[in-house]
Amino acid sequence: MRRVVVAWFFVLTALAAAGSDLPRDPPVPWPNGERLVYVLHWNGLVAGRQFIEAVRSGGGWHYRGRVQSGGLAQLMGFDLRSDSYTRRDLFTRRFQRDLTVPGEGRRVLSAVVGQETSVRFVWVDGQVFTFRRPQTDVLDDLSVLYYVRVYPEPRSLWLINYPDLIRAPLEPLGVRKLRTPLGRFEAEGFRFEGEGTRIEVWYGRNEERWPLRIFFGQQWGGLSAELVRVERIR
Repeated sequence: MRRVVVAWFFVLTALAAAGSDLPRDPPVPWPNGERLVYVLHWNGLVAGRQFIEAVRSGGGWHYRGRVQSGGLAQLMGFDLRSDSYTRRDLFTRRFQRDLTVPGEGRRVLSAVVGQETSVRFVWVDGQVFTFRRPQTDVLDDLSVLYYVRVYPEPRSLWLINYPDLIRAPLEPLGVRKLRTPLGRFEAEGFRFEGEGTRIEVWYGRNEERWPLRIFFGQQWGGLSAELVRVERIR
């Protein structure tokens, strides 16, 4: 009987040790079901409100971005919808951006990340372009906002785009005071810029590290967003 007890002791110890090596979820400053509400501008025009939600999905997250159109941009036909699904380590595993630009048309970019990153891009005239790259630790328009919220350190990042992935350093912009609709905050800024794409985000230095101001610029124009409300999805 004593041998059986000893044997089980070693089995349980081995299982515990193996369990300690399993990947763990990184601690995040946002709750499951957080919704960030922004006033959105496109090329200086009021494009309406942007809603960005974070919901648990499997071992990772589903970030969902939608624009509730308003102002002159709505009359011109601007629209933007994005969905990002991440792995446990907060890198992208699946992404889609559906963008309609007034005067140009609709373009859809989608990506799947497994043993490699596979990107499919549908241009405004319906032509389809694809490419594959060996990189797997990649981010997208939405996941990069949350990744830097957790890991605010200078580093090189890969961003999903077309006609290729973009690799560029995350550049710290220092700390400054921001007056926002949510109050006055001390904020820390970061910029990612390369291959015609620029993302600049100012994060509140509060416990939640809210992205207070966002600028996203590409050849089709620039989007700027200011946080006006934080909600929970019911």
